[in-house]
Amino acid sequence: MAEAETQIKASNQNAKLRIFEAFAGIGAQSTALKRLGADYEVVGISEWMVDAIICYDAIHHAGHPPIEVPSYEAQIEYLSQFEFSRDSVRKTNLKRIERDIIEKLYVANIRCNNCGSINQLKGETMPDTDLLIYSFPCQDLSTGGNGGGMAKDSGTRSSLLWEIERVLMELKDLNKLPTHLLMENVTTIFCERFMPDLKKFLAFLESIGYKNDEPMKLNALDFGVPQDRQRAFIVSRLGDDMLGISKKVESAKKERVFDTTQFLRLDYNNKYYKEEADIAQLNATPSRKVMWKINGKTADANTIVRTITCNMDRTHTAALFKYEGILGDTFRRLTIREAFLFMGFNEEEYERSKPLEFSYRRMNKLIGNSIVVNVLQEVFRAIYAGQYAIK
Repeated sequence: MAEAETQIKASNQNAKLRIFEAFAGIGAQSTALKRLGADYEVVGISEWMVDAIICYDAIHHAGHPPIEVPSYEAQIEYLSQFEFSRDSVRKTNLKRIERDIIEKLYVANIRCNNCGSINQLKGETMPDTDLLIYSFPCQDLSTGGNGGGMAKDSGTRSSLLWEIERVLMELKDLNKLPTHLLMENVTTIFCERFMPDLKKFLAFLESIGYKNDEPMKLNALDFGVPQDRQRAFIVSRLGDDMLGISKKVESAKKERVFDTTQFLRLDYNNKYYKEEADIAQLNATPSRKVMWKINGKTADANTIVRTITCNMDRTHTAALFKYEGILGDTFRRLTIREAFLFMGFNEEEYERSKPLEFSYRRMNKLIGNSIVVNVLQEVFRAIYAGQYAIK
């Protein structure tokens, strides 16, 4: 264990908390630390979805000095060293992407210090970090997915978890293991079918010097957000010290008392809220009438929305509200602004994403794949209270 203690001691000498976001999405992790007033820096991310990288940059680097953009050919040459995807499923040919998107991706990739897809991430090129956060794909674990699981070498998207094993082994050989790890995923990862693979991964972590804290199932409802969204979290720490993170997080839970009107934007005299509600409106097709019967809501202070997913046009959408808009008297989904708020982001962060002019569906996919900021705040507070300016 001496090697692990040496790495921890070296890590604690750093003035700032250095974090690396694997499967970064739009950066809820960084947002949570910002909310805590933490003295931190994002040393790098690993992300391959084009929209996510560009949106991450828009949210977190607004107002940063501009980057000099070279010729289109030079942009392509730089970006060609990485793998990117437009749909988060298959690799995209860069030359099929519009030039304006290529330029945004070029700028975002540099400002985010994106190391590319998780398959490309290498220990030798990964920046030194104190905290590695890995929120690997849930599609093959989710109840709404295909049930492919996360077994090693299975080729499923959820099996990308094992790329973290590879990266950590490379970091161990370089004496660069992060002090803390944080895993996030859907709670079905704890079910009987998937537990054997999870246990194998946790046993691997223990074999290289980590101690795993008690797994947590955390619901946004317990952290001040009226969204019934439960997710799995596991904190691991290098060394033998007892963690007790789950107990600290448990004690931080709040009473489930909400004023949901603080999250909904119902003032349709505001032209922006009205435009966004119109975009979120749905035609009254037979299938959507079924959706309404299942999940119609009254938009008031006591409303609890269901889990926000990547597609709010499904039967079990987060919420449907009666709405008289451009399609007549039907109903609407959450607006993207509202979805941002229900995920713990604020309106300023939403406004930073608006100039991208992504469609409702594209933004829905990004926000549905994110993590509730409020929950992350309490997890980080439990890990680092009294350190890095976190109280």
